[in-house]
Amino acid sequence: MKFLIFIAFLIFIYWYFFIRKKRLTSDKLGELVEELVLDENCRRYIKKEEAIKVEIDGKNYYFCSKKCLSEFLQKISKSQP
Repeated sequence: MKFLIFIAFLIFIYWYFFIRKKRLTSDKLGELVEELVLDENCRRYIKKEEAIKVEIDGKNYYFCSKKCLSEFLQKISKSQP
């Protein structure tokens, strides 16, 4: 009987320290994930909430700075007839 209690105790310890810890760690990592978007001008990935968002012809574009936005708009205006 003592042997079965000892085995049950070992299983509980294993579950508590290894499986439960792994599950809690994966939940914390899920909170750290942020959505990244591509800057169409300098081709950098930036955080979506920090990006400058512009909608052109129904498509959303994201930029890291006003400089990249103005350069992109110049490129587009030159390419359109």
